[in-house]
Amino acid sequence: MSLHIRSKYIISQGIFIFLSMLILTNVYQAQFKYNLGTFGDDFKSIVKQPQNWDGNDYLKLAGAVSISYGVMHLDKNIRNLALENNRFQNSLLIEFGRIWGEPLLTLALAGTFYLHGSVAENSANKKIGFEIGEAAFYSTLITMIIKFSFGRERPRKTSNPFSFHPFSFNGDEFLSFSSGHTVLAFSLSTVLAKNTDNDFLAIAYYVPAFLTAFSRVYQNHHWTSDVIFGGFLGFTIAEFVTKLHKSKNSEVRDNPLPQKPINLFNLKIPL
Repeated sequence: MSLHIRSKYIISQGIFIFLSMLILTNVYQAQFKYNLGTFGDDFKSIVKQPQNWDGNDYLKLAGAVSISYGVMHLDKNIRNLALENNRFQNSLLIEFGRIWGEPLLTLALAGTFYLHGSVAENSANKKIGFEIGEAAFYSTLITMIIKFSFGRERPRKTSNPFSFHPFSFNGDEFLSFSSGHTVLAFSLSTVLAKNTDNDFLAIAYYVPAFLTAFSRVYQNHHWTSDVIFGGFLGFTIAEFVTKLHKSKNSEVRDNPLPQKPINLFNLKIPL
């Protein structure tokens, strides 16, 4: 795949998820709560959110930035180690990690949960689908802004982890920071984890996300610092979305809390 085509593909990820979310949220807008109006209100909330940050919020951001910058000094050594031991880069486990971070999988799960919840009139599954799609949209939008702002060269193109070309728009090879797959993977896993009361499952849902982060480094698509910040970004955005809806549910007295998720493909997801 050429750099030009690959770049257009990555840019289209955010647009694709956004347009799909518009379709999903409009299907049952008149009948259900999680609709385009909710999406618009939530978007305003996330844009205004930095105004409400306290010391802990800034401390978390500073911590993520500091750790990512610190790891940049180790990126080259980690990359070399991965390249020396990459005989499993196309293994089933590594490919599973890659797929977990693919936008099409996120969209498919969002659509499945949302439409299943709508047709079955199960607000819990609809809520999960809506949150997966919404968190994915915010994550993709913010990630693309960061990618083009930094213009970091991918490890498969350079051995210098400090090679940046801000706002160069020279294609996919300069969109390394941060890892879009890792952002989506942690966004998806966080929404699933936050919607279950089972502590074991809440932890288990993060296993695929860590596999995604590992696969991006192991397959030489990203530096380690890319996936560290990407994981932080995906988790933070998804956590904000789930907390926002939880807060709204507790405030609206005449709107009952979501039911327990019902069977989906003969599995209760999340339990």
